[in-house]
Amino acid sequence: MSVPEMVRRGLGRTERARRQASSVQAGSLAARARKMARVAELYEREARWWRVLVEHSYSPAACGLPLVYGRAAIAAEASARARVRTYRELEADYWRRSLAVASDTGLSGVAA
Repeated sequence: MSVPEMVRRGLGRTERARRQASSVQAGSLAARARKMARVAELYEREARWWRVLVEHSYSPAACGLPLVYGRAAIAAEASARARVRTYRELEADYWRRSLAVASDTGLSGVAA
């Protein structure tokens, strides 16, 4: 299997997993935090797949491949990493809010 085909399949699996994670109903703040963490993990996986394609695009094995493909893969990787940061920030915010609610109500733990 070629590297581009392997990346295409990996990105497809990652996208399907991300759609599934995004569709999960999260009723509590803690559940929303866990959901954001899962989505962030999947964007991290996507970024790694794009990195594989970047490395391949600039390798001797990709001799003759136009540089625009490598540049596009770099841009896609950067975009996925930006989404990781966004979802990590959302996750942290939901955890803070969940802990604040638990503190305000006198709960010792956070409900799932």
